[in-house]
Amino acid sequence: MPLTILHAGVGAAAAAAAYAADLAMNNEPVDTQRLGHTALLGALYGAMPDILEPPTNRYHRKFFHSAATLAAAVLVLERIERREDFRSGVKAAARSAMLAYMTHLLLDSRTPMGLPLVF
Repeated sequence: MPLTILHAGVGAAAAAAAYAADLAMNNEPVDTQRLGHTALLGALYGAMPDILEPPTNRYHRKFFHSAATLAAAVLVLERIERREDFRSGVKAAARSAMLAYMTHLLLDSRTPMGLPLVF
């Protein structure tokens, strides 16, 4: 559980930073309410792998903690960037969620257990 909280915190920070950077690149002011919502979304997605596969034992990492899922998240992020029919707010929220999810997997990849390739 303590690491799930860490993942949520890192996800929140990554999502909020991505949102603020996105606004800064477009010379738009930061809406603090949306920044808070984005941080909450980031916390949820930062913890998502542990929500889907709870850390009940040290071998809990399966598909949602895998390198394949990390690659899929990168592809989803790339697809989001290419979409021109998404509103900028939807893109920013989706981008923040994907980045938060990826932070969880990247942090887990640096542990002795690492990430499984697929399962």
